[in-house]
Amino acid sequence: MRAALAIVTLLLLAPAVAGAQESRCGELSATQMEEARALFIAGSAAVEAGRWADAIDSYERAYALSCAPSALYNLAMAFRALGRHRDARDAFDRLMTLHPDLNPDLRTNAQQFRREEASRVAVLELIDIDPDVRPEISFDGRAIPDEGQRPVLVETDAGSHSLVARLEAHQPFVWEGTLADGQRETVQVIFRPIPTGDDTVAIVLLAVGAAALIGGGIALGVVLQDEAQLRPLSPLTVELD
Repeated sequence: MRAALAIVTLLLLAPAVAGAQESRCGELSATQMEEARALFIAGSAAVEAGRWADAIDSYERAYALSCAPSALYNLAMAFRALGRHRDARDAFDRLMTLHPDLNPDLRTNAQQFRREEASRVAVLELIDIDPDVRPEISFDGRAIPDEGQRPVLVETDAGSHSLVARLEAHQPFVWEGTLADGQRETVQVIFRPIPTGDDTVAIVLLAVGAAALIGGGIALGVVLQDEAQLRPLSPLTVELD
């Protein structure tokens, strides 16, 4: 049935793009319109084959060109199928914010899925960080901005993760652990001053090296886990309207 609906997608893309032009995408050339159509159909074919990562790339690019809400809805569903709950929640939020005239049935589905995805986002709560300092924080190898909010909240998906926090003149603080869907974990961050004496350099190098190894290993594990989560869930994707 999805294969048959792909033909409908081809026929209905033009009016969808035309409506988007009037809102926020601007005028599309014939080449851009064809590209958006091809990308959407490629995303649908990837869904049919269970290649969710490929579908994400196609739907993202199709939406960037066309601003068609069906492309953004399908993108959110692809994130959901991969267990990327935080990204799925944010995509559903974008869908409902940027498209207030969304089809009522589609909006109802999006709201339901958004609630489900939000409940599955894991949160790491960093406590006891002095509000007057701004440590450098990296989570799974990516920088986490510290804008002064206390406690610092780090949102993520289920799996094995690592966090490294650095403060000048202090030893790096390192945390590693496994989080489940929807889990909220509280972590007390303690910065210990760098000791003085003959062993100072060795201690600092060991701490930094351990942080780097943990971060790299967990990052690889997260990538492998993402690939392992490819599964043919019912995508409930929609066609361009």
